[in-house]
Amino acid sequence: MRLALLASLLFLAACDKPGTAKVDFRRPPVPGATGGTWVARFGGETITDRELNQRFAEMNPYARARFQTVEQRRDYVEGLVRFELLAQEAVRRGLANDPEVVETARRVMVQQLLKQELEGKSDLVTDAMVADYYQAHQSDYVKPAMTRLSHIFFAKDHRAQAEAVLAQVKALPPLDYAAFAKLAREHSEDPRTKELEGDLRFLSDDELAKNWGEPLVKAAAALQKVGDVAPELVETDRGLHVVKLQGRQIALNLSLAEARPSIQQLLLNETKQDRYRALLERLKKQSSFELNESALAAIVVDPKAPAAPATAPQPGFVAAPPPPPPSK
Repeated sequence: MRLALLASLLFLAACDKPGTAKVDFRRPPVPGATGGTWVARFGGETITDRELNQRFAEMNPYARARFQTVEQRRDYVEGLVRFELLAQEAVRRGLANDPEVVETARRVMVQQLLKQELEGKSDLVTDAMVADYYQAHQSDYVKPAMTRLSHIFFAKDHRAQAEAVLAQVKALPPLDYAAFAKLAREHSEDPRTKELEGDLRFLSDDELAKNWGEPLVKAAAALQKVGDVAPELVETDRGLHVVKLQGRQIALNLSLAEARPSIQQLLLNETKQDRYRALLERLKKQSSFELNESALAAIVVDPKAPAAPATAPQPGFVAAPPPPPPSK
């Protein structure tokens, strides 16, 4: 709330060098609301009917409905005046130069700078960029239905052991994946999936047939609900499988037009990050930024020491932008 109030008050005048800007805490004018008849006057300031009409016009209908009577409008005007009188008194007391006020103003100013630099740039992402991204990542938008199975594998001459484990699996609650995983670790004879607790991951029907055989595809199609277990051992060219359904993903077939909104947002975010990185690098270069690594290394930070009394507001901090994605 404090940031929002300060943001409405701060107007930074032109300055010769960083750190010498003057802050004007007087009421900012309302664009398009000059002139008009005064409604309230105080301390050299005036609130006019044009300003109030503009303020009410900018409210959403729900908020505007609260100011239908003269009494309601009077309460609103007096609320504005109370705030302005307190702001004027704060300036008279020298609080405009209070370190906490200054630091908060600086944070609002940085927020406004980043908003100006990164927001409202509708031309940052073109149709051609969206189309190129869609073509390069088409597998993200067009993919077949996929099934996730878990299995416990046995060689064909170990049918008795396989049947015994199948009976144990069928006795488990359908969603007890931990117990199934334990049985897979203890009994599966396929080294690769045994380490994965029998998880075959998501595979399309073609991938499942290629990797494990067509009978596993038919068995998967017969399973209706997540947690279902194939009632019989599934025999493939490779061996015997105790099979459990872990999940399904429906087929995806998004056209460029359907994928456009999500791609636009993704590219817009990436472009903003690129602009942000470029801005920071340019400012570092312009300021002749240097870092004294040896002095930095000599600083000792004791995590167990008690906190010292605060002597000034905590400084503003802006995290580094994420690194750009690796080029393909």
